[in-house]
Amino acid sequence: MMKELLTELSSLSDVVSGSREEYFVISKLREFFERLNVHAILAAVDVMSWRDVYCSVNGIQCKSLPPTRSCEVGGLLTDDLRDCDGKILVTSTTEFPDNVWVIYNLAVERGANAVIFYDAYPSRHRRIVITGVWSYSLGEGGFPPIPAAHLRLEDGARLRNLIGSYVDLRCITETKLSTGYNVEAFIGGRKEREILITAHHDRWFTGFRDDLVGLYALLKLTHRTLHTQTPKYTLRLVSFTAEEFGNPKLSPWYWSYGSREYASTSKLDNVEFVVNLDTACMEPVRVNATGPEIGKYFVRHSTINYIYEGFDHPYSDGLTFSSRGIPVTTLQNLRDIDDIYHTDLDTFFDVESFTDGVTSWILNAVNNYDVDKLEFKEYYEVLKSSLPHELKSFIDKILATSDPLVMSKIFREISKELVKPVILGSYRDLNKDLITLLAPHALIINNLRRGIKSELRIAGSEEELCCSTLDDNEAIHKYMSYLNDVLAKSISIK
Repeated sequence: MMKELLTELSSLSDVVSGSREEYFVISKLREFFERLNVHAILAAVDVMSWRDVYCSVNGIQCKSLPPTRSCEVGGLLTDDLRDCDGKILVTSTTEFPDNVWVIYNLAVERGANAVIFYDAYPSRHRRIVITGVWSYSLGEGGFPPIPAAHLRLEDGARLRNLIGSYVDLRCITETKLSTGYNVEAFIGGRKEREILITAHHDRWFTGFRDDLVGLYALLKLTHRTLHTQTPKYTLRLVSFTAEEFGNPKLSPWYWSYGSREYASTSKLDNVEFVVNLDTACMEPVRVNATGPEIGKYFVRHSTINYIYEGFDHPYSDGLTFSSRGIPVTTLQNLRDIDDIYHTDLDTFFDVESFTDGVTSWILNAVNNYDVDKLEFKEYYEVLKSSLPHELKSFIDKILATSDPLVMSKIFREISKELVKPVILGSYRDLNKDLITLLAPHALIINNLRRGIKSELRIAGSEEELCCSTLDDNEAIHKYMSYLNDVLAKSISIK
């Protein structure tokens, strides 16, 4: 039953939130759960739905980059980013595909009429969301100011023969407010506490690795727990809509919208921890977690090869929950699949052995979890080592706490306030990834005291360029006050 469903779902392309393809997928998921006598809940989410209908430049087939709107635009073709004002820029992506948005933003600044990318790898089309702003803000945004399209590498070579000539780009897309659906199912365990296990079902092109494999692992986990291995805790299995795109407000932080909506409307008080599956498709799988205790606990029960990377992964739904103080483990292979990430070559392959290993790993971790054994002392020592000396006594008071449940509550409170996605440097750096740090505010203070005024941006709801608009003393005071307030609040927890 599961293999047939995987094959059926693999036949779809561009399962965009709010589309008829998404409704087909979530209907199949509900049918699967109900055949196993598991009640599935479909939770509606208001989304912006986008569809690429047609795209070409001088008769060469392209793919529109989301959320480009319908357009007809012409201009002289150039490959010079420095001289593209009033022209159409044709340029290559790089082997790091997400930097498309950087090149696009630079072209917008320099007055280009449109941007046409050709891939760094041959024989593939790719979709990367563009915004036109230097921000990963969670606030309201807008549609990209100029159209953008993507060509295969070999088609890019054809188009480059027209540099200096007048070309026409025509895009037909459909953009509308619609309804997406998060899918949720509960598998009863022997304890009332819950483990949340998540994936996402929306995808660009076939999206087999991102994230049909994760969805398949959820299905296998359901079947296994019902037939062979009752879990210790209740499993809450969720597949999210709008992980790739779909926020009606078009915020520059365009991913993970469906999980944020889920977290804001769901009761999560009973959730012990979250296991998030996103692009986990091969060995060694990469592991990110909210602190060393959570990460080391999880990998201790591994049944497959792994690489432990450290703190939460900012480009996944996991950060949605750690930002609410819930510990998360994310399994991913994002940087291992750059060549086929968001392309039409991310198609079906045999994942039976891999997903069997992932489900065994998750069940081992679930059935051995005991919050009383996680005192989070290593987490606190990491935090203490980063803090300015005036604040280290807060950690000493926390470490003197003898009640492991209190230690866990403090860990959650601190993580909610101090685990942050950041850019070290500038968004304009072509190969710059968001990373997740514990207390980046302390890094700012310590650097300023050493006379180092490095650029650091805390992305998301804060979206502030640290130290650019404040003098050194103002910045130190601002972040010292913030850290002091968070730590003082945390030690008051009983």
